Amino acid sequence: TDEELKQSVPTLHVYDHCPFCVRARMIFGLKKIPFKLNFLMNDDVVTPTRMTGKKVLPILELEGAAMSESLDIVAKIDAIGAPILAKAAERKDIDQWLTDNKELIRKVTRPRDARALFPEFATKAARAMWVKNHQLSGTSFEAAFMASEEYLKQLNSKLEKLAEMIHGDTVNEGGVSYDDITLWPNLRRLTIAKGVLWPEKLRKYLLYMEDLCDVPILEVMAI
Repeated sequence: TDEELKQSVPTLHVYDHCPFCVRARMIFGLKKIPFKLNFLMNDDVVTPTRMTGKKVLPILELEGAAMSESLDIVAKIDAIGAPILAKAAERKDIDQWLTDNKELIRKVTRPRDARALFPEFATKAARAMWVKNHQLSGTSFEAAFMASEEYLKQLNSKLEKLAEMIHGDTVNEGGVSYDDITLWPNLRRLTIAKGVLWPEKLRKYLLYMEDLCDVPILEVMAI
């Protein structure tokens, strides 16, 4: 309709593989706010630099202004109407889990990200730029991929411990909070890997948040 054509909606520029970008996508789904989702090519340096002065995503364009920093975007969108996110509960146990397993998660996900059909890697140049800038510490993508069985065995054991830390459908009792905004994108990231054995509680959480936030997990193109 003419009225719809006149409406201006926020634009969110993202990479699909990026957990920080997923944070910003989640709040739009949670708030059910219409928006335009724009996947930038990984080697497009000019577009984000023009908007914010550097190559960094996510970027939100709203009412003629651009802003970056994922949690700032989340706060901005949550403030439209009645806020729905509870404050972070200082979950040092989950923070420590993420810190302790950061390198393991990278060894599982990055070799697969480099092969996956993400829109930001739609050309050889875009994919090559990401691979060059995201090498693993102490090993190569090829070696890490060949060692998948061992890394997945370690990860599956770690996920059992993480499952004990979450309340249920949300990380904390009382509904969706900033702790969900920071944890769930890291779990979505792992769905690019075949062979992840999700504890029942964690699997239920993963799928509940997928539906609630309207951000699909990556299992259909898992490697």
